[in-house]
Amino acid sequence: MDTLTPKEQPDRSKIKMNLKQEVRYWTKHLNISKEDLQKAVDKVGNSAAAVRKELAVDCGRGVCSRTLERGPTLLLLTNHI
Repeated sequence: MDTLTPKEQPDRSKIKMNLKQEVRYWTKHLNISKEDLQKAVDKVGNSAAAVRKELAVDCGRGVCSRTLERGPTLLLLTNHI
């Protein structure tokens, strides 16, 4: 008999750098490299909100200018500033 239990949804409030699929999701979602994601997580922890905030702060300092050229995702993070 097949069980029809729903798949567990990933916890998007945390960034789990030890899971390949999580890293792939977050790098695509935030439009950043794996290395940049790792630096942000190392600095502020694995809270997705803290990482987003850190990336927005870095963009305000001009640190992510090369990232902004790749897509609009981070531009949306800084428009409210």
